Order: sequence, then structure tokens, then C-alpha cells
Amino acid sequence: MPLTQVTNYLNEHLYVFNPNASLQHHAAFHWEDGRIWGQLYNLTLYPSQQPIFSLERLDIAAWEAGVEIRDQHDVPHPPDWLYFLSWNQEDVVFLDRFLRVLHALNHLALNGASTKPLIVDVHWRHIQAVEVSHGSVFESLLTQLGLHPSQVVLRLDGSVVLEEEHAQAAAHSFHQRGYPLLAQAVPLGTTSKEWQRLKQNGIRWVTPPPDALPLARKSREHFPRLTEWSKDARLAGLKVWWPKLDRPGDLGIMTQLEPTLVSGEQLSEFDRATAVTGG
Repeated sequence: MPLTQVTNYLNEHLYVFNPNASLQHHAAFHWEDGRIWGQLYNLTLYPSQQPIFSLERLDIAAWEAGVEIRDQHDVPHPPDWLYFLSWNQEDVVFLDRFLRVLHALNHLALNGASTKPLIVDVHWRHIQAVEVSHGSVFESLLTQLGLHPSQVVLRLDGSVVLEEEHAQAAAHSFHQRGYPLLAQAVPLGTTSKEWQRLKQNGIRWVTPPPDALPLARKSREHFPRLTEWSKDARLAGLKVWWPKLDRPGDLGIMTQLEPTLVSGEQLSEFDRATAVTGG
């Protein structure tokens, strides 16, 4: 089905995202001139993607979804800002699903039937608001797009999954439905028992905490802790992804820590080379 028809269909069935959400009456998907974007009240949401590379194969292993948010005055806002507006839990659930479908539409527009998975966020407020059957509604929405849960990696907060029973139950539910799961910002010093808990709850990908890369840039004295983190994650059978390699020298630092996957501005040359070779 052409994306124009898909977009029109979704706009006519926004209640499916959450029938109890008032936000369904103030949202829409738009498709024009080969570009998809979303509308929420006076906010415009522009989806984007960034490639994630396999260090072993030096090719694209997955795509990370991102979004640019602008208000009616063209003022930008950070993505997380959306979740802390004065919307109730029902609207938060709608918003989270709306964003993920927006990213899935953009993924189809840019990559067609790509075999490379798309990484999208599941916000903690969404997990808090849904009691059971996590991932079922999104699965049905993906089906409308011709996609399967196995093609979409759901990113969860690593610390929350380690600490909160409800988050662990949600992760298990997502995993049972076939979604690959990513735990973001898993703390340094995570124990082998905690790594196994992540694995048991369906986590297959992990990223380090946001201060890990600055520590690696600062001094080699931090390498033992960082190397141990990467090694323990790999021993647990998890893929290790280091994002935000944006500065010269970052890739050289990271290769010493032996990650599975990397992404960032310093990987732009790989991206261009892959596009040229059709990899």
C-alpha cells in the first residue's frame, strides 16, 4: 500500500493508538513530496535516522530514530520535553505510540523493506501508564505497516529495568512478542548477576552511561572500568553499542574497548562509503 494511503488510514484510525486519549483529536501524520512528519497541536515533529555501524563488518547494522520538534514560532524543543507537558497518562500512552509509528513510517519511506532494524524509544512514563500486555497495540500498528516486532528494537532505560519490577515485567512482555530490546545507559560497575537479569528480561543490546565516553576521552586511567563494562556485557551475550562518537579520535578510543556497534558524526565516512557500494 502506498504511504499516502497508509498515512490517510492511520489518520482515520488514531483512536486505535489509545481510545481514551484526548490527544487523538489533535494529532495527524502528513506525507508530501517523499517526506513524512507529524503534528501534535501546534507542534511539528520531523523524524530522522542515524546509521549504527558494525565494527566487525564496517557496514550499517541498524538505524537509530530521532525527532526534531518545533512549535508554531519555529522554536526547537528537545524530544523528552514532550512527555512532561501537562498531558495525562492516557495522552502519554498515545504520544509514545504516535512517535514510534511516525518513526516506522519514516523508516519505510527511507529504506523500504530494509532488513536492518530500527531503534525507537519506549518512554518510562508510557511503561508506568500501561499495566499489562506491553507491546500488543504497537504490534498491531506495525502489522498495518507490513512490519514485524523483530524489525523494531525498543530502547528502555537500563537503570529502570534493573531496579523496577514493573519495568522488568514490561521488558519481558515486549520480549515475548518478539521485540529485540536495548537497555540504555547501563551503569558502570553493573554486576554479573545484574547483566544476567537484563538478559533474562529480554535485553539483547546495551549502551553505556552518558559519562562513559567523556571519561574515555579524558584519561586512559578510566579504561579498566570501561573495558570491564564492555567485557561483562559481551560475556552476558549482549551487543555493546557506543553512540555519539562525534569528535576526532573517538573511534580510535572505542576500538580499544571492543564494542560491537558504534555511531556518531565520526562515522559519516562509513555512511558515504556504504551508500556508494550499496552495502
